Amino acid sequence: MKKPKKLRLYVWEDVLTSYTSGVMFALATSPDHARKIILTGTGDSPSVRQDLASRPRLVSRAEGFAVWGGD
Repeated sequence: MKKPKKLRLYVWEDVLTSYTSGVMFALATSPDHARKIILTGTGDSPSVRQDLASRPRLVSRAEGFAVWGGD
């Protein structure tokens, strides 16, 4: 039986900027898999695709973080 691929958290910070920056993230097997999941969930807009072109931060250990909202 084939062993399932390990899921990791891929995080894009300081993206989707309007008045303040946002964050995109996906639990996926690779950065490309994460991009595909995000595009499926958000719609394939040019701004999302442009922000996803950057390299994501890989979170592979226990970590907590927050993104504050703004006005």
